[in-house]
Amino acid sequence: MESRPFFSGSQLKWLAIFTMLMDHTAKILYFRTSITIAVPYQTDTNRLFEGIENLFPFFIMIGRLAFPIFCFLLVEGFVHTSNIKRYSIRLFLFALLSEIPYDLAFSKRFVDIHSQNVFFTLWIGLLVIAGLKKYWHSSLRSLPLSLMIIGSGVFVAEWLQTDYGGWIGVLLIVNFYLFRNRKLLKCLFGGLILLQNSVFGLLAFLFIYLYNGQRGRQLKYFFYWFYPVHLLVLVSIQQFLIVPYLLMFILNQ
Repeated sequence: MESRPFFSGSQLKWLAIFTMLMDHTAKILYFRTSITIAVPYQTDTNRLFEGIENLFPFFIMIGRLAFPIFCFLLVEGFVHTSNIKRYSIRLFLFALLSEIPYDLAFSKRFVDIHSQNVFFTLWIGLLVIAGLKKYWHSSLRSLPLSLMIIGSGVFVAEWLQTDYGGWIGVLLIVNFYLFRNRKLLKCLFGGLILLQNSVFGLLAFLFIYLYNGQRGRQLKYFFYWFYPVHLLVLVSIQQFLIVPYLLMFILNQ
């Protein structure tokens, strides 16, 4: 059978994982933060550190591609799953599992109730589109209830302060679901939603537009485990390699 061109779901997922890793590497291993942890009020670094730091804004910019792709793939998974309840439970469990690694990585504390990881955003978005699937019937009678479901999802995500929140995260997921059969519209409206956060991230919609409808090779639980594990690995590199090295370097100057 002749293969279709462009990107499968598996290829999009790998792209999202790689760009997310670039983003998190830059944010977690940022040397200024590591220096502050090692020696408060110390601001001097050597040229090597400064050169690497200059790459970090580029890494963060590239990282803006990840989240829209993950939202798109969530909706694709929702549409094709045979068990929405199991899908929801899996997302919620990994949201709980990822929270401590996320807080250690971005808040530098074991627990931070003021910031929740992206799995919570994806989980809330999934519950919203599950509600829309049940109650949305393309009629004016279902519109008020559908708006209440969407509004509730946005409110909960914003209240919990999840990564990307409700106005971006939940609305992107709703957009991909409502316009799932309208390739151009879901990219256009999705781009307008994402403009609240990023301009470069709009490039993600090019890859989404070129999705070929095929799942590709699936590593079912790889992303679920990759998210908390890569955060722990990056935090460990910062705490046990970079910070001690910087401390030794600064004190020997």
